[in-house]
Amino acid sequence: MSHWADHLRVRARLLYRKTGPTPGETDGSSGRVRGLIGFGIGLLLFGAALLAIFRGGADLSDAWAHARSAPWWLVAAVIVLPVLNWLVISLSFHILHNHDGRVGRTEMASLIASAWLLNYLPLKVGMLGRLAYHKRVNGIPFRKSVRVLVVSVTLSGLAIGVLIGIAALVRLTAGRVGPEWAWVWCVPVPVGLLVAAWVLRGTNGWAWRIALAGFCKYLDMMIWIGRYAAAFALVGSPLGFEASLIVAAVSQIALLIPISGNGLGIREWGVRAVTDPVGLLADVVNRAAELVVSVPLGLAGSAYAARRLANHSADRDAA
Repeated sequence: MSHWADHLRVRARLLYRKTGPTPGETDGSSGRVRGLIGFGIGLLLFGAALLAIFRGGADLSDAWAHARSAPWWLVAAVIVLPVLNWLVISLSFHILHNHDGRVGRTEMASLIASAWLLNYLPLKVGMLGRLAYHKRVNGIPFRKSVRVLVVSVTLSGLAIGVLIGIAALVRLTAGRVGPEWAWVWCVPVPVGLLVAAWVLRGTNGWAWRIALAGFCKYLDMMIWIGRYAAAFALVGSPLGFEASLIVAAVSQIALLIPISGNGLGIREWGVRAVTDPVGLLADVVNRAAELVVSVPLGLAGSAYAARRLANHSADRDAA
């Protein structure tokens, strides 16, 4: 994995010499120091989570026993749902980036998979490598790639806000609407976004893309709700719809905190803060499922990106 990280970092630095500083890079070593410190904090927090689990009492022992005897379809759901996250996020970036260039769906999915894995490393290797790739292969300037990142993070924040609002509506209507109908509150927003994308398509290059990417972000959040519902059920502590909403929202807020890659350690303790001790185990299970998926996908995506990058460079040299 370090081979591909080094490859993409070298490419980013080559482009830096030609186009100026890459996003997030500083003139001195302060950025690298902050990245390494954040990486260390994330590892310590994740290690503390593992230690707390292994030192847990009878509740956690029962949760482990329940996880070992869980039905196969529940285990499959915990593993498959992160794949859906990857596909939906890849589609959202494909929609946004194709305003400024031509990026194939497979190409974008490979880049997102690569960044997903490499972002566990310090110094934002995955993000910087992806931006450098877009500049080199797709001809998309750094400033436009950064604009896409800003739009994407903003849409994530809005989706989190919608989740919190839906959770509040579920609570306010608990006495009048049965829990089996709580999911109905989730329907108007995605339908509205799809209608907006359809109406705006062809009239404004950015508006329909933002609406459709917003739909993807919303769907991504719904998948996260399913992931937590499955993970907590796996460890014998099933959550209701409202609780799954809240846990998913907290986890996404943790992912936006720029300390450790992919929210390592931050997310686990954020989920623990709003649940009982079993919540720590549930999110570690979620993290393990991510790694089961992200390692092979990330390695394959990195190989694909490196091959495309090498072919592009060879074609430029030949020309």
